[in-house]
Amino acid sequence: MQTRMIKGLETPVIGMGSAGSFDVSMDEIGVRRQILENCVAQGSNFVDTSPMYRRSEQVIGVAMEGMRDKFQLATKVWCSGKETGEKQMARSFELLKTDYIEVMQIHNLVDWRTHLPVLEEMKADGRIGVIGLTHYSPAALPEMAEIMRSGRIDSIQISYNVMEREVEEEILPLAGEMGIGVIVMRPVGNGLLIRNLEREPDLAPLAEFGIETWGQALMAWLLADARVTTLIPATRRPERIVENAAAGSVTIPPETRDYILEEARRCLRPGRYTLA
Repeated sequence: MQTRMIKGLETPVIGMGSAGSFDVSMDEIGVRRQILENCVAQGSNFVDTSPMYRRSEQVIGVAMEGMRDKFQLATKVWCSGKETGEKQMARSFELLKTDYIEVMQIHNLVDWRTHLPVLEEMKADGRIGVIGLTHYSPAALPEMAEIMRSGRIDSIQISYNVMEREVEEEILPLAGEMGIGVIVMRPVGNGLLIRNLEREPDLAPLAEFGIETWGQALMAWLLADARVTTLIPATRRPERIVENAAAGSVTIPPETRDYILEEARRCLRPGRYTLA
């Protein structure tokens, strides 16, 4: 598994998201434990969550028992108001059963002017390691760029894949210029880039790089951009961790990256996404 840096934090290039996939009852903890064990075995030990994801923080905390030291945790503050935010973050520490969180992010930029000074204090006190921002919408990118230029942010989390490329215009160049880590959500479009195939992609030219699935190809396309730090695909299936992690050892040249994009154009049917 290759690694890249977020402001001194060495992270695997393939991590894991938990939106939806870890919002489960305690009866389903066993499968989540197996997913996390596979993350450790494959080196995909960067795990992203949020209070927005309902039971995910709690489920991760329980399923991770005895393995906390093997993971890098990223969560978020997602509310308005200083006191409310502090209480929400305190609850995240409690649910995740930890006194340190590697990456604390302001979810969807909600009340960021209030939360950012609090996160700076938490970082100075050694309670968190990295201060981040997240947003999924292209409409929020100008505001995200404005905050990035302040120099107060260590990481951003953005939606980026072969069909969502708006971040290439300003956000990625700015991240590269300022040394800001880039966490990518929706690397396979919440699965739509796999489910919405009109025809099978030709993976034969990718075999020499160890790419066996379309999902791996899509992730390799992203990781070919050195400004991308880590991808956080979510899954409910333990075996998917192994498949995803394999993309973290792949290095492709520019012409192969172009080929994957052309295959996306050829094979994906029009729908919610539009190829740039």
